[in-house]
Amino acid sequence: MNIIYIIGIVQAFFIEFLLLNKKKKNLSDKILAAWMFVIGLHLFLSYLFHIEYYNTFPFFMGFAQPLPLLHGPFLLLYVFSLIRPDPVFKKNELLHFLPAIGFYVFLIPDAFLTTGPELMEFAFGTLETNPPLYWIFFSTLNEFWGVVYVIWSLFVLRQHRKNIKDKFSYTEKINLGWLVKLIFGLAAIWVVVLVTEEEDYIYVATTIFVFFIGYFGSRQGAIFTDNASPNDPEPRGNPEKGKYEKSTLTEDKSQEYLTSLKAVVEGEKLYLENKISLKDVSERLEIHPNHLSQVINEELKVNFYDFINGYRVEEFKKRLAEDTSKRFTLLAHAYDSGYSSKSSFNEVFKKFTGFTPSQYQKQLND
Repeated sequence: MNIIYIIGIVQAFFIEFLLLNKKKKNLSDKILAAWMFVIGLHLFLSYLFHIEYYNTFPFFMGFAQPLPLLHGPFLLLYVFSLIRPDPVFKKNELLHFLPAIGFYVFLIPDAFLTTGPELMEFAFGTLETNPPLYWIFFSTLNEFWGVVYVIWSLFVLRQHRKNIKDKFSYTEKINLGWLVKLIFGLAAIWVVVLVTEEEDYIYVATTIFVFFIGYFGSRQGAIFTDNASPNDPEPRGNPEKGKYEKSTLTEDKSQEYLTSLKAVVEGEKLYLENKISLKDVSERLEIHPNHLSQVINEELKVNFYDFINGYRVEEFKKRLAEDTSKRFTLLAHAYDSGYSSKSSFNEVFKKFTGFTPSQYQKQLND
């Protein structure tokens, strides 16, 4: 089992080294590097405990106890750094680390300002028979704190996925699907923590998690290439009551913008551009993107993603009907209709028609 610990430690510190040596580090790289250091340190201290090295350096035990309280905050901050268009670390985000800092403060008299024998007595005597209240509180928090941040991170990512459909006609490479797997990976570790006291299982899971986050996380670059922000309060689908109470857009202007929008999208077939965004269209029409989004949401009762992809579905159906000789594959027609991936095409087509592309083709031929 020692080899598992060593592999995890080496992986974590090696990934940190690679990230810190990148020439153009962004905020997500720095957060991931810091997180890898904490994970590597956590695994290292756990390894020392595993081989009973605490007899030589007992104060190492105190350093390890609050570390589980750091992983959840690092996950959430990493998610934030990936979805923000101009990511910066906000000072108030340091508050996420207060529980871990508080645990260290309470541990000072019992773990760091004491002799080795006294610490051993505290760790293997007092904690087993009469643990102090702060220890009970923070130990309980250790088991559930990560679950809170897993749920929080999933909520933020879900909101991100909704928001990008107000601004983009595609979701490939910006919906962060890999990050969902990473979040569930961390969730799996907490499940192991909650259902078993066997530390070996926990650290095997952690080693696998380190490999996953290192491989996928270090490959991520900038999520957005324009100034559209996934966190801007944009409308989605059927607008909520009061969503546009402060909007200066009048009904007459709304109808004028709608007419112009349909004219340019249909006339220039903008939907054939597979990376078209709300910002691109707003610049061509010289309409503020917030007003354009409001027109689409309120007048058409859809988001920008569905608005553009509705045209693409109709374009595909038209091309398929005209290709009586079946010279081109379904995927070729999809790409020609503005789609950039097979998965998004299949998902959107099924949503709009109720059929898969192949089912629709068969129905068309019958």
